[in-house]
Amino acid sequence: METPLSRPEGLARAPGDFYWLERNVPCQAACPARTDIPGYLAAISRGDYEQAYRINLADNVFPGVLGRVCARPCEAPCRHGWPGLGESVAICASKRSASDHRVSTEPIRLPPVFPPTGKYIAVVGAGVAGLTAARQLALYGHSVTVFEREGVPGGMMRQGIPAFRLPRAVLEQEIRQIEALGVTLKCSTPIGDDGGPMLDDLRKEFNAIILAAGTIQLHRPDTPGGERAGIEHGLDFLRDVNLRGRKTVGRLVAVIGGGFTAIDCARVALRLGAEKVAVYYRRAVADLVVTPGELDAMAHEGIPLETQVIPRAYEGDRDAVRRIQFLRTRPGEPDASGRRRPVDVPGTEFYVEADRVLLATGQRPDPSWLGIEWKNLLLDADGRWRVDPDGRTAAPGIFLAGDYATGASNLIEAIAHAKSCALAADEYLTGQRRIGMAVTIESGRDVARTRILDELPRQPMPECPLPSRGLETEVELGLAPEPAQQEARRCYLCHYKYEIDMSRCIYCDQCVEAKPRPDCIVKASALQRDEQSRITGWARKSDSVRAEAKPFFYWIHQEDCIRCNACLEVCPVQCINVQKVSLSRGPEMVQDVETRARG
Repeated sequence: METPLSRPEGLARAPGDFYWLERNVPCQAACPARTDIPGYLAAISRGDYEQAYRINLADNVFPGVLGRVCARPCEAPCRHGWPGLGESVAICASKRSASDHRVSTEPIRLPPVFPPTGKYIAVVGAGVAGLTAARQLALYGHSVTVFEREGVPGGMMRQGIPAFRLPRAVLEQEIRQIEALGVTLKCSTPIGDDGGPMLDDLRKEFNAIILAAGTIQLHRPDTPGGERAGIEHGLDFLRDVNLRGRKTVGRLVAVIGGGFTAIDCARVALRLGAEKVAVYYRRAVADLVVTPGELDAMAHEGIPLETQVIPRAYEGDRDAVRRIQFLRTRPGEPDASGRRRPVDVPGTEFYVEADRVLLATGQRPDPSWLGIEWKNLLLDADGRWRVDPDGRTAAPGIFLAGDYATGASNLIEAIAHAKSCALAADEYLTGQRRIGMAVTIESGRDVARTRILDELPRQPMPECPLPSRGLETEVELGLAPEPAQQEARRCYLCHYKYEIDMSRCIYCDQCVEAKPRPDCIVKASALQRDEQSRITGWARKSDSVRAEAKPFFYWIHQEDCIRCNACLEVCPVQCINVQKVSLSRGPEMVQDVETRARG
């Protein structure tokens, strides 16, 4: 019997095994941290929120945080959202429910993976990447100290994200879980040219250094009048509000830019009492990179968004901005990333009154604090890092993690990169790759999904009413236990593989007659394979061939299968096998030949 997996059960490492998971579990494949999404959704559907939280904790480090502010790359490819199948599963909201409904709220101390190694590691930056790398390296048995220039840890999770999106108690608890592993946090301790210890000092004291300083160098476009009072970068504004309790903003606020920072600035400014707030973006709505639902939330709060406009001058008197001159734009030629550059449309000038301008115009890593010798070593002639995809630099024992290595991204991407960086650092410190990946294959006959679950609607996120919204009041209230379980039951359980054993099949066609999807079960004459022998498709049986000749076989196409068990129920000879296929990480998964999957 031809099968896409290399073995019926146990640990598997063939290219086809990883390929099957990547192709057939689209939510996990889309998650940069490769979170076991089907696993934790199944736990929630059983009401086991503790297990669901622990699955998330192992994979993405900050379940309660990400359950609120993750960019949700997993939801768009969810099979439940494919044409004709309804809406995708509310994966992010489900992750939050695992955090909200745990029986115990005590910090969890994960068990160490390895005994103490006697190695000491410094991490510069206590943001999401720095804390992730610190946790992973502590689990690997190393002693980790994190240096943070601000007075509190959290990085952009605390500095940039407002409390009405991310309550500080949730963030603080998940930071405590990292400290519980023995990680030392030294806040109010800048490194390098900021006045604290120099990188050379850390080099003498520690066996390796992880630089995870984020993107704190702010980009301000060179627009005429941009030096006027009342014009500031949005991240400076959010830091003032989130760290220093700022309570004031202008009467007429214009936010320039798109993305997370722009929308957070606008919603915060409204809560600080601005009479009018609007966001102006130079590209189209489709180009905005924001969390799903954020534009709707902003519109619900009465904040307009105007797209394809760009400021060309800030006008006013010597002391303050008074109005902005805008031009409309149109898409121009593609840039290096493939995005079309906005081009001014002459003669489309218009003016907007504003006494406060918040620039959400981007940020980049700041290497200035490293010192000239380290900058010459770590940067090339064009000012780009000499760094590989896992964070290794040109200097032995120096690694870059998260946004400091890649440029501005989102939380889950920074977590994924920091995990890879931690593996690279551990390999440098120990001289061996101690964590590997494999595919775990188990019997899956206990799957309990039925067609009626397909009719369940996506559960809406409850929100607090508009009059109650303030800086500290969380807007999204989370799913209650029963709706959370109902939402999780909508998952198609794509990690279960259904396959027909043709050695037992009697060609009765009952499974074909019962199938709910056009191609979930097909009559095939041959399978198609690539150069690595991975099954990539099938050749359909010709209708001209007589059925009694049986020159074909039944093939369950996993991408169309919705795990409804209709085929299992009608098969008279029980020739349909079900396997549960999962991605596994750990010391026991190490092998000499690296897979292309990343831990």
